[in-house]
Amino acid sequence: MDETTRKPKFLDRWTPKVIREAKQVFREGGLKAVIRRYGWKFFAVFFIYYLVRDVTLYILLPLYLANKLF
Repeated sequence: MDETTRKPKFLDRWTPKVIREAKQVFREGGLKAVIRRYGWKFFAVFFIYYLVRDVTLYILLPLYLANKLF
């Protein structure tokens, strides 16, 4: 199938456009190209997102469930 007529993958529909662009820049030019294009703030936001997600998933949720059960 042609690149323009193919159906987008499931995750492509839910992934923000800036993340898809950053992935493409990373594939083409590596980490230096991503830093050059988006700067350090992109990585700060990326880090904070995963920090909040992991703290919620692996610390707060188990604590909440443990307090409800015991």
